Amino acid sequence: MDRKSFLKNMGVIGGCTLVLPTTLLQSCEYEPRVWSDLTANDVAFLDELAETIIPATPDLPGAKAAEVGKYMVTMVQDCLAPEDQDVFLTGLTSIEALCVERHGKPFEKLEDTAKLGLLEDIQAEAIDFAEANENAEPPVIHYFFILKDLAVSGYFTSKIGMTQARTYLPIPQKYLGCIDYDEQTSNPWAI
Repeated sequence: MDRKSFLKNMGVIGGCTLVLPTTLLQSCEYEPRVWSDLTANDVAFLDELAETIIPATPDLPGAKAAEVGKYMVTMVQDCLAPEDQDVFLTGLTSIEALCVERHGKPFEKLEDTAKLGLLEDIQAEAIDFAEANENAEPPVIHYFFILKDLAVSGYFTSKIGMTQARTYLPIPQKYLGCIDYDEQTSNPWAI
């Protein structure tokens, strides 16, 4: 090997030594997603948000088991007014941006305590927003209230919510005008 080839190879190796770590570090940064619509790919993210709002307990499955994410996608696409859809999608973008700002990773990869803390902060922000805009014309709503409403309604209209979280009484059934109800041991009725 001659001197010229040796120096050329050393230059290439040295350049790779400087460029490769920089490239690898840049590829590790997570860029938050910006939502313009919802697709089936967003179900996992919505399931994680709903599971944080309605987590599984030893006695009951949570929102993820009830597949609330699918419900949310359908409801946003088919039932929300366009302006409410925009508020909701902007809110998802805000949640993802806040996750990246605070933790450097997406919501799905956070630990449960970090997810809960983040949503508690957003809920406090939503309450302040609602109080500040109480008499606004036209009425404005914070995206967290839409998210929470969809999570709760999706859970309690699912099979799990209707049959396990509530006492299920299928119809047709005889009419019982007066039944005993124990607040400590009874679930609300789902008919």
